[in-house]
Amino acid sequence: MAEAVLRVARRQLSQRGGSGAPILLRQMFEPVSCTFTYLLGDRESREAVLIDPVLETAPRDAQLIKELGLRLLYAGFTVSTVEEERTLNPRLTLSCEEFVKIMGNLNLPKPQQIDFAVPANMRCGVQTPTA
Repeated sequence: MAEAVLRVARRQLSQRGGSGAPILLRQMFEPVSCTFTYLLGDRESREAVLIDPVLETAPRDAQLIKELGLRLLYAGFTVSTVEEERTLNPRLTLSCEEFVKIMGNLNLPKPQQIDFAVPANMRCGVQTPTA
C-alpha cells in the first residue's frame, strides 16, 4: 500500500513540479534498522501522515512535522506487506530447508534489531519498552 501511495504522490509531484506541488513528500532513513519512513502531507489542508514510522526516530519525525507546520492525522499504524512479499519474492515460495540454505549462503551479518523486531512482529507489531 505504501508503495502505491508513493507512486501516486510522485506522479502528482512530477506533473505539478516544484514547490507549488499540492503534495509534500519526505523520505527519512533510520540507520540502525535500515528502514525508511515517509512523511506525506497536503500543502493546502496541512494534514499529514507517516508511513512506516520507526519508534526510535519519533522525536525527529515530530520535529519535522512541527517545522513544516503540518497536522499529523495518525502515527504508528503500518500496513503489512507480507502478502506482497510472498507473491513477489521468489525465495518465499521455497521450502523451509531451501530458504534457510539460500539465506545462510548470503553470509549476511545478524540484523542489529532482530531480537527486538521478531518478538514485536509476533505480537502484531506491539512493542514492549525495555527498562
